[in-house]
Amino acid sequence: MGKKKNYNKRKDRETGKRVPAHRLVASQMLGRPLLPAEVVHHRDGNIRNNVPENLLVLPSQAAHANLEHVLRRARTGQHHLLPELLVFTEGPKGSLFEAVAIKTSKKKSG
Repeated sequence: MGKKKNYNKRKDRETGKRVPAHRLVASQMLGRPLLPAEVVHHRDGNIRNNVPENLLVLPSQAAHANLEHVLRRARTGQHHLLPELLVFTEGPKGSLFEAVAIKTSKKKSG
């Protein structure tokens, strides 16, 4: 079983609760609270680096797992087996949605 990650926590001014700092920063950047299913990914892998440029908000844990899989394969020199299933959306430079990898399903038109 994996080691528990020890994220920095900050007090949320609106709720008064202590929340992971990366979720608070992402929420402030988006201008809205994060949805419970949304996952914040640290681009450089350093969970202590919570600068907005290092954070990427993904819609679900499944999307995060898919992104981690693609990044892990890229680090080891392996290509994604089905690249047509990935769509990269381009957002403003440094935004939370810059180059997000999203798994999509293609519908066949008949």
